[in-house]
Amino acid sequence: MSLLSQARELRQQAAANHLPAPLLAVDREETLIIPTSAGEVKVYVHWPLMPTHHMIINFHGSGFIFPINDWDRLFCQKLSYRTHAAVFDVDYPLAPEHPFPQPLEASYTVVEELHQRFPHFGAPTLIGHSAGGNLIIGTQLLALRRQTDLAQRLILDYPALDLDTAPEEKPFPAGAANVISPETARLFNQFYRQNQAPGNPLISPTLASADELREFPATSILTADHDTLMPEAEAFGQELINVGTQVTCRRYADSLHGFTVNEAGAYQQAINDITRTILADWRA
Repeated sequence: MSLLSQARELRQQAAANHLPAPLLAVDREETLIIPTSAGEVKVYVHWPLMPTHHMIINFHGSGFIFPINDWDRLFCQKLSYRTHAAVFDVDYPLAPEHPFPQPLEASYTVVEELHQRFPHFGAPTLIGHSAGGNLIIGTQLLALRRQTDLAQRLILDYPALDLDTAPEEKPFPAGAANVISPETARLFNQFYRQNQAPGNPLISPTLASADELREFPATSILTADHDTLMPEAEAFGQELINVGTQVTCRRYADSLHGFTVNEAGAYQQAINDITRTILADWRA
């Protein structure tokens, strides 16, 4: 079976098991279209009902293959309501139709374009969930290499940061649950990287150099204690600490991969922590 056929089958399974999310009437929504090298990218904007001076850019979780859904929309609605910020939800290109580097280059272009369109908001806060966390780190590595503007803060929510190590060889936290089986994780990695050689920090951010990490924006990392991606995310946080970057890492108890957006486990505490972190940055 081809990669595309396998991806379509996984998407069909996810759609069949999807439970609709409640939606809130707390914002005004708009869709922007931004041209990129991988084609036009839709950005769903959640404007608060009062004037705002701040911008948050959200990159949803996807395994690099799944599209935005209504739980992503609900997360952005709640974030806009809590912070009174404009929240931009990026519908980035998906693998395997768009393998690396297309999703990353498109994401970088979107972040740069939004910053240029809305300069009065200042440097954005970037939030990335799972694969989205991988992408927002990549945008900052590209910004450093291309000497363009960095974000004010990165918020990495159960990020996928090591695509080089075989999933079955990764440490398995005590009590962890196979929300994503090693076989499925291997497929996700293959969909995204395809024929790319190992050793590229734009694919596996855990390989980023100390010199690059030293220049990173302030970073917040959220991990779930029952998530198999928890060790690599916390190891990345330790690397940031080692080079002196401002970083906070919080592990949430009794929580699985996807808990923040899917409203499971300690999601309420996580949302509160995200909100407090963002508001504290803006008050500083």
